[in-house]
Amino acid sequence: MKPKTGCTGSPLPFFRPSKHRKQVHYSNSSTTKYNDDNRLQGLYIVLFYLLLITVLSLSDIISSYAQTIQSVQGRVVDERGEPLTGAIVKIKGHTAGTSTGKNGEFSLRQIPADGVLLVSFIGYKTKELAVPAVKTSLLITMVPDATQLQEVEVVSTGYQQIPKERATGSFVQIDSALLSRRVSTNFLDRLDGITSGLVFNRQPGATDQNMLNFIQLRGRSTLGSYGAPLLVVDNFPYEGSITDINPNDIRNITVLKDATAASVWGARSGNGVIVITTNKGRLNGKPQLTVSSAVSVTQKPDLYAASLPQLSADQYIEAEQFLFNRGAYNQAISNGYTGLSPAVEIFLASKNGLISPSDSLARINTLKGYDSRKDLLNYYYRHALNQQYYAAISGGSTSAKYYFSAGYDKDLQNVRNSDNDRVSLNANHSYFLLDNRLELATRLVYTASRSESGASVSGLYPYDRLADNEGNALALVNNAAGSLRLAYTDTAGAGKLLDWKYRPLDEIRKGYSTAQSERNSYLLNFSLNYRVNNSLNASLIYGYERGDSETGRLNEEQSFYTRSLINTFTQITGSSVTYGMPRGDILVNGENSARSHNGRFQADYNHTWHKHSLTALAGYEIRQVTNFNTGYTLYGYNPATATNQNAAIIPDRYYPYYYGSGSGTISTVLSQDGTEYHFLSAYANASYTYSGRYTASMSIRKDESNLFGVKTNQKGVPLWSAGLAWNATGEPFYRFAWLPSLKIRATYGYTGNVDNSLSALLTASGRSTNLNMYNDLYLAIVNPPNPSLRWEKVRNMNLGLDFRLKENRLSGSVDLWRKKGVDLIGQSPLAPQTGVVSFKGNSANTRSRGVDVQLNSVNLKGAFGWNTGLLYNYSKDEVTKYMVESGSNFSVVTTNSINPLPGYPQYAVFSFKYAGLDATGAPLGYLNGEQSNDYSGIYNSSNRADLVYNGPAVPVHSGSLMNTFTFKGFALSVNISYKLGYYFRRQSLDNSSLYGGNGVVYAGQADYDKRWQKPGDELITNVPALIYPANTYRSALYTYSDALVENAGNIRLRDLRLNYHAGKSAWHPFRNLDLFAYLDNAGILWRANKHHIDPEPWYAVRSLSFGLKAAL
Repeated sequence: MKPKTGCTGSPLPFFRPSKHRKQVHYSNSSTTKYNDDNRLQGLYIVLFYLLLITVLSLSDIISSYAQTIQSVQGRVVDERGEPLTGAIVKIKGHTAGTSTGKNGEFSLRQIPADGVLLVSFIGYKTKELAVPAVKTSLLITMVPDATQLQEVEVVSTGYQQIPKERATGSFVQIDSALLSRRVSTNFLDRLDGITSGLVFNRQPGATDQNMLNFIQLRGRSTLGSYGAPLLVVDNFPYEGSITDINPNDIRNITVLKDATAASVWGARSGNGVIVITTNKGRLNGKPQLTVSSAVSVTQKPDLYAASLPQLSADQYIEAEQFLFNRGAYNQAISNGYTGLSPAVEIFLASKNGLISPSDSLARINTLKGYDSRKDLLNYYYRHALNQQYYAAISGGSTSAKYYFSAGYDKDLQNVRNSDNDRVSLNANHSYFLLDNRLELATRLVYTASRSESGASVSGLYPYDRLADNEGNALALVNNAAGSLRLAYTDTAGAGKLLDWKYRPLDEIRKGYSTAQSERNSYLLNFSLNYRVNNSLNASLIYGYERGDSETGRLNEEQSFYTRSLINTFTQITGSSVTYGMPRGDILVNGENSARSHNGRFQADYNHTWHKHSLTALAGYEIRQVTNFNTGYTLYGYNPATATNQNAAIIPDRYYPYYYGSGSGTISTVLSQDGTEYHFLSAYANASYTYSGRYTASMSIRKDESNLFGVKTNQKGVPLWSAGLAWNATGEPFYRFAWLPSLKIRATYGYTGNVDNSLSALLTASGRSTNLNMYNDLYLAIVNPPNPSLRWEKVRNMNLGLDFRLKENRLSGSVDLWRKKGVDLIGQSPLAPQTGVVSFKGNSANTRSRGVDVQLNSVNLKGAFGWNTGLLYNYSKDEVTKYMVESGSNFSVVTTNSINPLPGYPQYAVFSFKYAGLDATGAPLGYLNGEQSNDYSGIYNSSNRADLVYNGPAVPVHSGSLMNTFTFKGFALSVNISYKLGYYFRRQSLDNSSLYGGNGVVYAGQADYDKRWQKPGDELITNVPALIYPANTYRSALYTYSDALVENAGNIRLRDLRLNYHAGKSAWHPFRNLDLFAYLDNAGILWRANKHHIDPEPWYAVRSLSFGLKAAL
């Protein structure tokens, strides 16, 4: 959708003339001046460090060239052609040697002419080869050692790659094979149930775009800031939409969990880091074409699930009869235009004598036989169909490698007229120059996505029908859609108004209201990596990210939304018709433009001599992120000419409604806002290993930003970490042959969080409608200036154990961790005389602890194989300091997000203490420790002793159990996931919401038949009697009581995958071929509650997929 705004030459903000861009208010940008001395000091330190090492290295080079010696250089790669960083290369019979650098390259001098090279790497067989007589560049391909294969892992932090055996931090790595096991266009979906320490807490409203907000890595280490892990893609933090990342382009994902692993990312790493490394080509690799395809079918939603309670037509009509008899509809009946349901129209016609009692009963019985959910499943929902196609070609020569890929995804969603598609293109090149000393690498990714959705249908009466028996659309009364009484719209305007009937099936079928979203994103990485000598590398990296999106809904004049608005603002005087709102379509549009620039200069030092190995890096980083948003509504819009009639609308004028005595304004305001923030960072880390047994690591990073206060930028303490590791199996006294690998790790340090919504400067918001006492416009202070505003700090401690039994029968890791969040952003009180009663600053603390366990076993080997993988996560947190508590008890029990009460978890479920029912069916609670029916007092009390703490709202225990069975070319894997130790509040009968305003009955109710109806029922039920008019305080006592809190523990069959692998064969032309079938969300196996409610209903929709992956 590319409409013209009518007010500028282009609908996209970045093409607007500068005079329009000057109107933008950058609400979060800060004019805080960086402390130049500190910034330059950090830069000087890094440059001096690099200069010193470079001079020393160059002197070594000059010295070596002055001698007449034999030299050799080359590159060490694995069986796939991927470089092996940290491989040991030395001369047989000599202690001196070196280790390979970032790209697997090495160089040795002073080599005897008859020397023999020894090349070794953990997990691979040691290779011997004679030194060539003629100077040449060697390519050494290592062969895996099956007995050590478990250890072949390289950890990518986004700054460097570290062999697993030398890593002191806690991490988990997901390779492409495991990531591809699940079928999804979203890579985060694929991590669910296979990643240690990562918990998905999906909630209503979670989408593919915002899913990152609903995952936690070792709990949440912040109260008000962005709580999701930092996402890094090929060296730099990723600011775009996660839907722009094609999972098929991912080589592996490394999840950094503790301070030593993540602290190198500084003030953004407090919630952990997810590092994505994308696919690259192979040196000396023949061109290889890989194609894959998958088709998934997803069932319609289960509208009859226990987690979606709804009154039956019979129950609903009974409630309407109850309200009708008590005059709840009298006001709506008297004004003549407010919508009345079909049942109420029948009650009214019978009361007025227009139909006989028997006719009334027959019509009511007919309504009772209908079920609106059936029509929704027939006309509104459908089986979703998703198609994924991907192709990649990769290869390389001795001095270059490449990887090209293209993907296309098409998704027909389970709501009719709703679909989306995505095109992704990826080009990754690396060139090696100057005898392979200089690597020039580029990566360009382009993603174009589009989504479309039709009219939504909600608020139906349980007995509504979308179509008659012949399939023709029926006119309905729907208060959610704003439709009016049918008898009124039959005659209103005497034919001079637009059709005022609401026919939802026409809206569905004819697409009168369509929302479209288009997004184009670009990702460019450019890097230069120069190998000064065999130990020192210097790199310069630049990353640019750009995303432009536009979302709009076009409501055609034929749509009910537009027809109703035009009619509402229409005035008829005699034969004259005056339209307050112009005729034509209505376009509601929003645009977003985001940019990020990243620059990094870094030096890497990697040297091995005798029994010593030293790895170090230092760098300087600069980052800028900008966002610009625009929103507008166009009335009288004509798509053919891209014109609108907003000029005909008088701003701030109150136009009278056609019906009743009300009036309203028609907003034509163009809204614009933006943010811009900067980061400057200096960092360094080092790791030393002795004899392959003892490793010590350390890192430090200092961040500055225009989001921080000037005092913080001047004096802020850097974030740092330290770690130790002991490889016990390397000790001479180690004698446990059955346990050939045992490693103990310990780390301590600090990571951080940044709240991008805060500024160190005074922030205020304008008030354009609520004038002050002098009838003037004014600004309201949102947050006072805070020169000490700083990043949140998270103290991390981790103790880990990695082990492997003989023949890999059992292997895994166990990590014990603790976190303490300090200087977290929270509300703090201020003296009232300042004019502000509270502000958001660094005033809150939290703590958390947990256990991560990952076990893998090989149960059976041979023609029939059986492997098992177990994940167990334990995570428990507590708010230890928060300056401003919630007010009334009601505000505590109704909180659906973070509930920062000291001594309790961040996400805590609190409830009113319930005492059951009295003899009249009225609910009883507690006020100041005594049973009471003072509902207002209970509602507004701040005595926390009258509340019950039920438990955390997020899982304390979670994990999965995956079994994989293999037979010849077949493999069947079954993944069972579990979540335990958390609670949810189930829906029941809510008197206030059931009997809403103007007699509206809300159908989403449970336990209607279990309510108190006669004396003695209080002995068998906790559900109160219904009263009219409803008492809000009375209803809240039961709705938020501990009687409705349930254990959310559940075990579910997460998925199943059947795969067939065929090598090269006469029956197909491929080098490798995999065929698979995949069942997602197979079903819940056990739930702790006794009401058959799935506490996570978003997992309940099953999908079945078929696909293939082939390589030529």
